[in-house]
Amino acid sequence: MGEVNKTMVALDCGNSSYRVVLGRYRDGKIESTVIKQIPNGMEKVGEYYYWDIRKIFDGFIETLKSIVDSGEKIDSIGICTWGVDFAMFDSNGAMIQNPLCYRNTIGERVLASLSEDEKKKMFYQTGILCDKINSVYMLAGMNEEFSDVMEKADKCLMVPDVLNYFLTGKMVNEPSELSTTQLMDVKEKKISSEICEKFKISEKLFSEIGVHGTKIGDIKKEILRKLGIDYEIPIICVPSHDTASAVAAIPAQEKDFGFVSCGTWSLIGTELDEPIQNDEVIQSSLTNELGAFGKITLLKNNAGMFIANCLRKELCAAYGREVPWSEITQMAESAKGEVFIDLNDIRFFNPESMSREVWGSLTESGQADGEMEWGILFRAFYESLACSYAITLEDAQKISGRNFEKVYIVGGGAASSILLRLMSGYTEKPVVVCFGESTSIGNLAVQLKYFESELELGDIRNIIAKSYRTELIQEKNENAEKIRMRYRAVLNH
Repeated sequence: MGEVNKTMVALDCGNSSYRVVLGRYRDGKIESTVIKQIPNGMEKVGEYYYWDIRKIFDGFIETLKSIVDSGEKIDSIGICTWGVDFAMFDSNGAMIQNPLCYRNTIGERVLASLSEDEKKKMFYQTGILCDKINSVYMLAGMNEEFSDVMEKADKCLMVPDVLNYFLTGKMVNEPSELSTTQLMDVKEKKISSEICEKFKISEKLFSEIGVHGTKIGDIKKEILRKLGIDYEIPIICVPSHDTASAVAAIPAQEKDFGFVSCGTWSLIGTELDEPIQNDEVIQSSLTNELGAFGKITLLKNNAGMFIANCLRKELCAAYGREVPWSEITQMAESAKGEVFIDLNDIRFFNPESMSREVWGSLTESGQADGEMEWGILFRAFYESLACSYAITLEDAQKISGRNFEKVYIVGGGAASSILLRLMSGYTEKPVVVCFGESTSIGNLAVQLKYFESELELGDIRNIIAKSYRTELIQEKNENAEKIRMRYRAVLNH
């Protein structure tokens, strides 16, 4: 494989921005460069929040054009985005409307109508924990609130599937994304007839399920003409859920490891060969999502940098200037420690004022009083995030019967020095700090399998380990166990 030279492109589309990354595979190593980072965000139209998927696609094509114009020959492309969101298409293959955002309350209302027994049964049918953002609840709610859309709907494509379809004209449902719907049985790796029947969702809405490392299709001729090239570019089926690609990029050589993928959301857990479905998993709020090449990521979907990003936005408005993260870190370091909030409380899901909600939580629990202090707000966020990582990893070890020698952190949160220090102290584990662009790197590396079919996940991780440096953080905290217990008490309050 080291003799094969390839130039690949990865689209890593997140909630707050999307990045187009150029990857070059040379001499057994991958080198990656962020070509462009473009702001992204949900847009409110009437009562609902949407994603402008056409705008994302146009920005991607424009950036591809700049890559081609620079003289690069593109050998393949892979696309990753966040999970759960989707668009509906009519029988003519036309998109009916922009994808609704998971931060709408449609799914939450449907989930609230289910009994605990119904939720438990669904977990045992799918391996996926019931969560208000899972696509199944949005789809069920749309039967009522968007009946005109559902009457016209012929196919349902997840957000990365939509972008792949725009590029190739081929409708394929990528498996890691499909698992985030809770319509898929992750053990059988197929759509669950029982769940579809329960929520009156047609199984015919879903297309062929893709296979990682294989070709979805070639870029359409009209797009090639727009790019100004006359050669074919294959679009590869990569783990399109950004978490799955990020975990694929973890350069672990050992089998038993813990991971944290910290972006808008935090995904915390471990990688398995088979799902674990028992009551302990439910009680620990863990779920079994599909990862790369059929692996299972036993993980918790936890709040992440969304809360900090909202706080920073409000801080910048209050100060009348852009406040860098380095200054925010100093503020948090200077504030008193061990103040906690339940990060997954619904009040922090999409509030009008994040600072008001965080301060309200702290004052109501007797951890703060008087006039709001920004340093304490950010300190509470970082303390709580590190503690949530520690207790979730503790649960994952117990349930999986494993002991993690190390914890790997990927994603944008890996750049936060205060988070890394607290995380190592509270987990009582060495933390391996990986590269910030881990989703793109996993995406690029999986594309290599299309060119060399004998590559396995371990080989891909070896290539990544040779290509990128990591950093080891070790912090001791003698009170770690007591602090974890304190945070559990906050969650149980």
